[in-house]
Amino acid sequence: MNNSYNTPAGSSYPAGTPEPSRPRHKRLFRWGTGITLAGFVVGGGIAWAATSGTSASASSQGAVLNSALATAASTSATVPAARVKWALGRLRRVGGVDGEVTFHGKDGYRTLAFERGTIQSVSGSDVVIKAPDGTVWAWTIVSDTVVRKSGSKTTTSALSAGELVFAGGPVANGDKDARLIVIRTPKSSSTPTPTPTSSGSDSDKTSLS
Repeated sequence: MNNSYNTPAGSSYPAGTPEPSRPRHKRLFRWGTGITLAGFVVGGGIAWAATSGTSASASSQGAVLNSALATAASTSATVPAARVKWALGRLRRVGGVDGEVTFHGKDGYRTLAFERGTIQSVSGSDVVIKAPDGTVWAWTIVSDTVVRKSGSKTTTSALSAGELVFAGGPVANGDKDARLIVIRTPKSSSTPTPTPTSSGSDSDKTSLS
């Protein structure tokens, strides 16, 4: 005997009620899978871009440092003074106290080092510099070492203990060749003029310009 809903035998749904569409569930499943895979692809792309950006940044920094060092240390008369001044300014904008950068150039991989600090000693071809963070490096004066002070080229005899310098050059077999040494002129500290005090009426006070 059938019930009042005339439910067909073997079916759990009332007569006249359509069963849920299975293809729709399949479509939703495919959409969810596609979104998940897209997330993995995008995430992988972001990770690859971040890795590539880091590598490119290091290579770019090394190339900039190499170009600026080569220009500032150039002894060629064809390099104008303005170009040298520009290179020195670019070196001043290089952040950091000391460090080494390895990059890939035309001749393969090259490592450059730089250091800002105070000369501890000068002995023959060795210049020992101590950075503010405590790093002590020995630099070698080579045949093409260029020393500059106050924007002009000078000789290695101008190097002495206590001088504030910037040194930079290639690293070969663990030795740091001083391609360029810039003697930095310390900033003069100006002592403020004390304001005189006086007693009496306002008409007796002298205004300072």
